[in-house]
Amino acid sequence: MAKKVYIISDLHGHYQVFMKLLEKIQFRDEDDMYILGDVCDRGPQSLDIYFEIFKRKNIQLIKGNHEIMMRESLLKDNDTTTNQFRMWIENGGRRTIDNYHQYLNKKNISEEEYKQVRATFLADMIRFVNDCPSFIEVMMNKKKYVLIHAGINPEKGLYDQTEEECAWMREYFYMSKGLDGKTIIFGHTPTCFLHGEQIFDIWEDPIFHDKIGIDGGLGSFEGGQINCLCLNDMSITIIKKSEVYMQSENVADH
Repeated sequence: MAKKVYIISDLHGHYQVFMKLLEKIQFRDEDDMYILGDVCDRGPQSLDIYFEIFKRKNIQLIKGNHEIMMRESLLKDNDTTTNQFRMWIENGGRRTIDNYHQYLNKKNISEEEYKQVRATFLADMIRFVNDCPSFIEVMMNKKKYVLIHAGINPEKGLYDQTEEECAWMREYFYMSKGLDGKTIIFGHTPTCFLHGEQIFDIWEDPIFHDKIGIDGGLGSFEGGQINCLCLNDMSITIIKKSEVYMQSENVADH
């Protein structure tokens, strides 16, 4: 069976939904997956997703604005007086901080030991985010794609974009013409805003036909979902958040 290439985005700490997707698509060692940023924040298990990425050589993370906010806060040692920390917290960072406190076993080790393991952990996370690309170009079936978190500044070439532009762009990007001869696949903006109604399915640019938005609102909406695009045949696999957590509650009840 030929290698398959999958694209997803904006998991926002929803590890159980992510694992359900891997099971549903029967993700194999010979396949590739690209995650278009924003693994962390808002949901309960950000670190579990990062650890899953660490152990799989065939999953590549493209950094999103939430990875950048996390990195900038960690670089300031999570100083609560800094703008970087406050911005991260306002955008769901508290769930990630709670997650790593739990992982580092803060309540059950000495303060000195905690400081040591925390320093190592934060340095590793900062290094990981720095190593993540802001975009990746791929080709499938003789078509060229740019995989990116938020989009591009349409006034600039692809390789002239800043890290911030790749991670934060919104309306100016998706309402403008993209790149000649390439389709940009992006996350960041939940597709309900692109559709103009409460629809979380994949959005294809109806005017320029050069963009595909895939953020299914998993982090921000109760009705959110993962949209997984297979580049080989452009098929779409959907996992709804409500289905996964409803199943978990039913198992717990029994």
